[in-house]
Amino acid sequence: MKKVTNLVALALIALMLLACGQTYTIRTKDGREFQSRERPDLTDDRYVKFKTKAGQKVLLKQDEVSVISED
Repeated sequence: MKKVTNLVALALIALMLLACGQTYTIRTKDGREFQSRERPDLTDDRYVKFKTKAGQKVLLKQDEVSVISED
């Protein structure tokens, strides 16, 4: 039973590390590029909200954004 518990714990840790390793690149139509560790918030119909890797909060109009890619 202890081996199963250890195996489950290791699998959960591996999944957490994989999830933390994702980055997102947000490119605007005027050539600006931003990197984010968290998925950009697209819940509002007019804006894209996210925090850069440096911790800066960014709010862009959706019509300014050309591409959002997951790296």
